[in-house]
Amino acid sequence: MAIKDLLVAYDGHEASEKALEFALRMGTKYGAAVSGIYVMPKETYDTRIRHWLSADVQEGLAAARREAAQSIVVKFNEHVAKSGFTGTTGFLMEEGQADLTLARAARFFDVLLIGQFITAFKSENRTVDPAELLLRAGKPVLIVPRDYVVRPFKEEAAIAWDGSRYAARALTDAMQILETKKKLDVLTVVNDPHADAGAHANMPGLDIIVHLSRHGINAEHVAVDASHVAVGKALLDHCARTDPDVLVMGAYGRGTFGAQLFGGVTRYILEHQNVPVLLSH
Repeated sequence: MAIKDLLVAYDGHEASEKALEFALRMGTKYGAAVSGIYVMPKETYDTRIRHWLSADVQEGLAAARREAAQSIVVKFNEHVAKSGFTGTTGFLMEEGQADLTLARAARFFDVLLIGQFITAFKSENRTVDPAELLLRAGKPVLIVPRDYVVRPFKEEAAIAWDGSRYAARALTDAMQILETKKKLDVLTVVNDPHADAGAHANMPGLDIIVHLSRHGINAEHVAVDASHVAVGKALLDHCARTDPDVLVMGAYGRGTFGAQLFGGVTRYILEHQNVPVLLSH
């Protein structure tokens, strides 16, 4: 399935601006439509308070929320116009819990793009719970760092590979992207810097590089040394050196990478990412 329909979580803030800018570059490259979505939080006052509010006051509050939401749509359209993007665009306005609403909406698109989860691990009142979003979406989610400098694509990518179901799911979801790249690093974490990365997590006679070559992808194994640093840091250190367009990896799996909910690699990557990361579960 070709990439033809992109959805961007957009609220007008810095992180979502980066996600939109990246989405527009993807839209131009793949001839894809780019739609924005803003999830309005539900009214914070409860039923008891509502009882004491007059109809005029309630309508005034609702009108203020609609006006604020409309300003976000205007900002989205201004960004698109300034970029020179000539493809199809649209904008969705929904109300509800952000992570669950975004997960449901993502199922109607090829990829959901979102800005880095800035406070997701530091606030009990976070807007988006990354675990809920990634576990429920059923589609790949591409997260763009808040301070990322969006640039023309180098047509190089990296994938974290340990042979697990989660890594395989991410590879399949990203295949349409990877097939357009000139170079792909298949990153295998090892505790010995001299180990053979190609032999890791492979059954006899099976080789992920052969599989990728049959898709026309120029891929090579790269051993990532995690003997002295955390796995997530080792992966991002490689990305810092090579600057791929995107890092692809399985999210919240329990394979060799040891990522399990908020305790492992996925959390580290989301907190410290230095490149766009495409995650699938």
